[in-house]
Amino acid sequence: MATAQNSAHPTLADIAAIAGVSVKTASRAMNELDRVSPLTLEKVKKAAELVGYRSNRIARELRVGALSTLVGLVISDLANPFYAGMAAGAESTLSPLGLDLIIATARDDGTREKALIEALLERRVRGLIIVPSAQDYSYLHIERKRGVSFVFVDRPPAYLDADAVLADNFGGIDACVSYLVSKGCARIALIADNPEIWTASERIDGFKKSVAAHGLQATKSRVIPGVHTSEQAKVVTVELLAKNDGVDGFIASNDLIAIGVGHAISTTRSKVEMVSFDDFPSAQLMQIPTLNHDPRLLGNEAAKLLLERFENPEEVSFKTKTIPLKLNTFSEQEVK
Repeated sequence: MATAQNSAHPTLADIAAIAGVSVKTASRAMNELDRVSPLTLEKVKKAAELVGYRSNRIARELRVGALSTLVGLVISDLANPFYAGMAAGAESTLSPLGLDLIIATARDDGTREKALIEALLERRVRGLIIVPSAQDYSYLHIERKRGVSFVFVDRPPAYLDADAVLADNFGGIDACVSYLVSKGCARIALIADNPEIWTASERIDGFKKSVAAHGLQATKSRVIPGVHTSEQAKVVTVELLAKNDGVDGFIASNDLIAIGVGHAISTTRSKVEMVSFDDFPSAQLMQIPTLNHDPRLLGNEAAKLLLERFENPEEVSFKTKTIPLKLNTFSEQEVK
């Protein structure tokens, strides 16, 4: 059984003792500062390797006044392919510049999200990219004054002026409705997430306006809110199809919902049209049209805005970049 002494993290004092130098000299050697001879540097490095020493980079950065290389990304759920794509897009922009991405999942829980943000700030992250889940971000004003940069993505923050990257939810939903109308659909159902989520609320509002703009009867259209998982989406779609009340077109408001709706239509062999706001892995196989709502692009653009914000965290002029969306039908998509 390992003792507490054996399992403890090795210190600079341990390295100095093994190398036969002072702690100050060992510190200089580990930080590769001047005034250390090649022989001493080699002895200290070998001693560090022998005991498995890891330097505390955050502490070192604070001592020398350097800026942190850590960037936090707070998302809803990494298991969702959409957020995984967003993380990949942000990382592809930050990594070449020597910045390290730390990912935390809030699960659309505002209380959990705030705790995660505070934990990341305690680790001295230089900036945060946040997919907001909470109702109030005013507490971040003081962090901005401390030099921390923020960019919000997919949803704007409440009670905080900040840079943001958003998708054109109204334009995207209108493209979905237009497509279904072009296919002869007159009774369209939107399967949507919790309306308390900003993107879901925007897409619901956009759907209602688009239905009216296309001259469709509002009483013949359906909005099914509060659907959060693929399984829930499958259940509500099967129930709608079983009612046989004439629904002839479906819009899935995100990728997880689209998977469930698609499976329901496929398993019931219903002759209805469907379109998805988000792309998802089996969309081409199922021949389901999707918007070109690329999460990697959102992550990439959010990272670019964050890099700009690093130049002046306290600047009171903020940018909101809205990504336009268009519909790609399965015949236009490249089947891999």
